[in-house]
Amino acid sequence: MADNAIVGTSWVVQELGGGVLSDPKPELAFGDDGRLTGTTGVNRVMGRYEVAEGLLTVVDAATTRMAGPPEAMEQEQRLLALLDAPQAFVVTGDRLELGDGETLAVLVRPSVQPG
Repeated sequence: MADNAIVGTSWVVQELGGGVLSDPKPELAFGDDGRLTGTTGVNRVMGRYEVAEGLLTVVDAATTRMAGPPEAMEQEQRLLALLDAPQAFVVTGDRLELGDGETLAVLVRPSVQPG
């Protein structure tokens, strides 16, 4: 898998830690300029990302600080914890899987979200 497979792409997080996420689902965009932008479902997230040797590393991530429903805040914490460490990634068509061994997150391109 080419390390640049996620550069310039946008994704919606469908599953995290084996569970399907509730709406609003987090969205992440990996800019051509190495910037990460998006939402956690509650808050905006921004930072930088690097891809090398099959690993995605998020650097200097920051979020806004709004509160949301308890389940959405728990989702947010799980997503931020995932992004806090380098993760192996595989892009297959319209699907991005993050994690090693057991998949920790499944993301899909916005145009293929389930209805």
